[in-house]
Amino acid sequence: MNQLEREQRVLALIKDFCGLEPLKKLFWSELNYDRVNQPLSRRGWSQTAANALAEDPILFAGGGQNNDFHVVYSRLPQDRLLLGQERPVVTQLLREHPYGLFIFSNQSRDHWHFINVKYDAEAEKRRLFRRISISQEERLRTAAERVAMLDLQSIQPVMFGLQPLTIQSKHDEAFDVEAVTKQFFEEYKAIFRILENDLKSQANDHTWAHDYSLQFLNRCMFIYFIQRKGWLGNDCDFLLNFWKGYQRSGQGQNSFVDNWLKVLFFEAFNNKFHGGHKYFPTEIRETLSLAPFLNGGLFIENKFDQEHKAAVSDRRFEQVLKFLERYNFTIAEDSPLDKEVAVDPEMIGKVYESLVNVSEEVDERGEAGIFYTPRTEIDLMCRLSLVDHLTNHLGEDRKELLYQLVFALEPDEKVDADQVVASAGLWPALNERLHDITLLDPACGSGSFLVGMLNILDDLQERANHQLSVTEAPYERKKRIIGQSLYGVDVMEWACHVAELRLWLTLIIDAEFTKEELHVRREPLLPHFSFKIRCGDSLVQEIGGINFGHKRDSQGIPTGFERRVKSLKDEKLKFYNNDKTCQFHSVDALKNEEKQLFSDILFARQHTIQERIKALRRKLEGPQTYQIGLDGKGAARPHQMDLEANKYRQEIENFTAELTQTEAS
Repeated sequence: MNQLEREQRVLALIKDFCGLEPLKKLFWSELNYDRVNQPLSRRGWSQTAANALAEDPILFAGGGQNNDFHVVYSRLPQDRLLLGQERPVVTQLLREHPYGLFIFSNQSRDHWHFINVKYDAEAEKRRLFRRISISQEERLRTAAERVAMLDLQSIQPVMFGLQPLTIQSKHDEAFDVEAVTKQFFEEYKAIFRILENDLKSQANDHTWAHDYSLQFLNRCMFIYFIQRKGWLGNDCDFLLNFWKGYQRSGQGQNSFVDNWLKVLFFEAFNNKFHGGHKYFPTEIRETLSLAPFLNGGLFIENKFDQEHKAAVSDRRFEQVLKFLERYNFTIAEDSPLDKEVAVDPEMIGKVYESLVNVSEEVDERGEAGIFYTPRTEIDLMCRLSLVDHLTNHLGEDRKELLYQLVFALEPDEKVDADQVVASAGLWPALNERLHDITLLDPACGSGSFLVGMLNILDDLQERANHQLSVTEAPYERKKRIIGQSLYGVDVMEWACHVAELRLWLTLIIDAEFTKEELHVRREPLLPHFSFKIRCGDSLVQEIGGINFGHKRDSQGIPTGFERRVKSLKDEKLKFYNNDKTCQFHSVDALKNEEKQLFSDILFARQHTIQERIKALRRKLEGPQTYQIGLDGKGAARPHQMDLEANKYRQEIENFTAELTQTEAS
């Protein structure tokens, strides 16, 4: 049997992976592992690991010499597969089963995780948990390809037989997330270039074709993440079935994007679907009427949608759909120690940072100063900077304790660190600092640092809430952290859109609402990121002679404007939260107020400079004689006064130059 046939047989099995029978057939027949089926006692296990399971685990199958490679099956006691329960169980099992594959199911045995544990040589032998998810909600082509690689008959034995280490190495290869990532990226590039060239030939505008293609693929990918939550008619294949509904409807050729997809984007996701589109089948019309109110900018019609009349044909959309249907999408961005063999939101950042081609002049990432930073490096930078910040506010003598707290990744490490912080009586002060912290990434790119810092702050805040008996839902907690603490700026507009998208997806992970609850929500599900992620040049710190870069350097702001600045900041936070008490009800209204405030600050400064120039000129135009002699003649002005006059002239010249700069601003 060749590899393709093996993959097809595995795919047929895992498409209906319910109960133990498909598991038995998969490993005992298709993948050629030996049947063992031996219960494993939990006696002596830690309480956390023992309580995580519904029953004793089973040494389900073995392979290699003396069956020293083990396949262990464990069943969790609820219908959700929780990584927090799986990790301590695997940690316990590894003590007796160092070479193995660890399989978990939920209580109903219709959702499965296959877990491979790989030791990271670059991180002090930390264990990397890599998982393949199998259920009817998943896209299983990638899973079938990777699971088929586990076939024992495809592994060449060495001189002394098939060693467990050899099998383990093959498993490590099958669970290689980077291989899946690379394959997805190569296929994405191909479909992106096809779409871009198609639109360019219609509009004769390369920049627009590039930007619109990225935005279009972005929106389509977002739907795959959304439908994973069951928020589109509880249909995890919504976009595919939406397309099939269009094909059956008899609509005019090449009208899917304009008459169907744009209704979803600009009406349904913005709570504006009026139900008047009679050409939609009843089931689809009901789904669109109950679609979540997303708002937040991604699905608001913008200049790219209006700039050209170029169209995405049915044939081109079908190519995009077939590509996306080949991959499994997961909403969760992996942590440094947990990775799913699937496409996660970080991939969008990789795609954008690799395909930046926003003008004819800047065609290469290096010329634009854009480089992809690996997740592990970002995580390290985030944790180190956070330790330094907390140390500056809580004391240098706390630094070692804060290192232990922030760098605790494993569950047992977190328990130990939290107890140490509690013994030091530091949780109240730490909690206060977590609420007050402000972070800015001045060149945020696709938001990797912001997402990394959000996940770290969220973890610390969750632990602080537990210690202080504070109740805060995960969704509301993350939403608050973003609103209070995170800011990003980038000179590339596309980068800002991707950073927004990744923060939205990070929020959606923890948003647990029924489709009915989503529809009756008065406020949009997504907050407004328009004033959290800004497109601009962070190197421009000074406007009209006033340095706005830092509070300590902003003394040039005229007296009385501080209150207006604070008030505007408060209104922006209200706008972010879709607060109905916000004075401003659109991005443009807030931006106009922002511009007016800056104009008033500059005008006040202009007036102050003009008054200073007038005062200096009056000094220069003062009396030219200073003392009357006996002969009635005035004495010549002392040399010291000439020096002062020169000083006044220099100040006038400086102020005049500053006034010119202010007026130009």
